Amino acid sequence: MVAVRRQVELLEKNKPRQERAKRTYEAILSAASELLVEVGVERISTNLVAERAGITVPALYRYFPNKYAVLNALGAGLMDRQNAVFRHWFEKNLGENNLGGLLDNIEALLRATLDVTREQPGGLEIVQALRAVGPLQEVRLESHRLVAKQFAAIAADLLGREVDDQLLSQARLSIDMGYAIVEMALEDETLSTDHILCEGSLMIQRYWAAIVAEQLA
Repeated sequence: MVAVRRQVELLEKNKPRQERAKRTYEAILSAASELLVEVGVERISTNLVAERAGITVPALYRYFPNKYAVLNALGAGLMDRQNAVFRHWFEKNLGENNLGGLLDNIEALLRATLDVTREQPGGLEIVQALRAVGPLQEVRLESHRLVAKQFAAIAADLLGREVDDQLLSQARLSIDMGYAIVEMALEDETLSTDHILCEGSLMIQRYWAAIVAEQLA
């Protein structure tokens, strides 16, 4: 585990506006994702990223103050794409305005999240960096909090109850369980992806079936 606890600047210095600047910015992120796969998060450096991107280190520093800011941008981008999967799944499967309609399609949500992560170059390594590197962990946590709040609001509306601490905890447990299932499928090639997604979705469905039953009792 990479334990970096000191305060680290994670914000980008400049957002590119001109096409040339945008190409440089994307080249930096592309180089970083490739290097994450090749050398790992501990050995990646701004020097390596700049060299792979075909730019000077000062040119990289125009956009990012350090390697953690580059990794932060990669992580935020992946989290945004995963969150977009959740929003699309919700809009597609809400259907008849009942929670059961959503829960019946949990496996589709897990599979779509897995797919979008695999499609991202270095997706697995980005996920692992967000877990392992201290300054980056908040990116992952904030993304999970956001999706959990959205899910709690949906569940509250469908169950006819208020969003309270219990419902927020239930939603957060479900979201984190979902990400854990996806990450297991990504990380362990000895396991059947189909089995992991199927069994994982059943766990979440049964958990919420119990919540609904308690609500109706």
